Amino acid sequence: HETDLILDATRALVLSAGPRAASVAAIAKASGAPAGTLYHRFGNRDGVVIAAWLRALDRFQQRALSAAAGS
Repeated sequence: HETDLILDATRALVLSAGPRAASVAAIAKASGAPAGTLYHRFGNRDGVVIAAWLRALDRFQQRALSAAAGS
């Protein structure tokens, strides 16, 4: 199961219903990844949410740097 699909599902849950909606069970259901995969890859629910947050920050930073370089 692709990490980006899991993080996309996590992001969608948080944006649509708030952080509490992003339980391991909900993320597993939304992403199609087994809960065991989430625990193995991220450790726990907080690990998945943090990974989604860090990915969003990284994407923002990349876009900001790209925009600044184009100025």
